[in-house]
Amino acid sequence: MADKPDKPAPVAVEQIPSVSGGMSALANAVAPVIFCDAVPTYGHYNGIAHMTLSTMRFLPVEGKVVQDNMIVAHLRMNMVALRALKDAIAAIELLAQPVPEGVKN
Repeated sequence: MADKPDKPAPVAVEQIPSVSGGMSALANAVAPVIFCDAVPTYGHYNGIAHMTLSTMRFLPVEGKVVQDNMIVAHLRMNMVALRALKDAIAAIELLAQPVPEGVKN
């Protein structure tokens, strides 16, 4: 007979889109995960920031592996979103910095 746990495992509860101000679990299910190696082009036009994200890929061609680049996303955002993205990137850079030896968080 298998042992029964004292407590049931926690269950994640997802919100439906009708929750005001919440994050839609249904829309999250189809949101893409985008990986990029570079931001080859960027700009600004009429209050909208533009960025193109690219990645490299490796393909077998005639018995050799060749590398090329492909566009994975075109980002468009207003200045408020651009500042939020910039702040998030700065926070990630802080998190990625190595902690000196002997220093505790």
